[in-house]
Amino acid sequence: MLIQRALQTQSFVASLRDSGRGQAVGVLEPEVAQRLALAAAQAAFSLSVNSGPKSMDLSLAELATLTQPQHDQMTALIHAGARSGFQYCFDSYRLSDAIEQGELQQGPLYDFYRSLNSAPVLDLFRQIAGDAAIDFCDAQVTRYRPGHFLTQHDDAVDGKGRVMAFVLNLTPQWRADWGGLLLFHGSDGHVEGGYTPGFNCLNLFKVPKLHAVSQVAAFAGAARLSITGWVRRRA
Repeated sequence: MLIQRALQTQSFVASLRDSGRGQAVGVLEPEVAQRLALAAAQAAFSLSVNSGPKSMDLSLAELATLTQPQHDQMTALIHAGARSGFQYCFDSYRLSDAIEQGELQQGPLYDFYRSLNSAPVLDLFRQIAGDAAIDFCDAQVTRYRPGHFLTQHDDAVDGKGRVMAFVLNLTPQWRADWGGLLLFHGSDGHVEGGYTPGFNCLNLFKVPKLHAVSQVAAFAGAARLSITGWVRRRA
């Protein structure tokens, strides 16, 4: 499914080598990307948030029953966490879990996940990363609606074996003004670079690397849809 030559261009390989990050364009055939985007948009999302180190997936149906004061209180707590620490708030569908537990057994999302974990693609990731111990990829579908964000962090978690992170962008049209930008930070706190979520583009970066997803603007004309995950060694 992945067009491997898109990850082997001179510019992509050089960018990943020199800066630890790169963006590959046109990584799926157009009709495949469109089918995958449609399937991703129809995923059974939950709201993913954290409270300090604790991660939570909250039912969207249950959240819809909150009163306005309850909703405002939850939003205030999320914003307080983001003000001075690591915080996230976005919709997710745990694709790896759904497939490995047998809940999802066919369709575009299933096919993409199996492609990620195929021998040729894993061999390519080993070559790109220079790490022969790479063994598998995990994945989730993410949806950032207005107000959603992910604050600065580096993806390094003990015992997870994360080598690289990836983001496959699936929103057909996006403007940088809408936010939702994948931003990379230097040790001095300044933004070193970033990517607008272009359709059918794969962002790949090495772990650890400081990055964030800027808040999606209230006036954004679409949800920021993607499949994200990590290229990993076995723990």
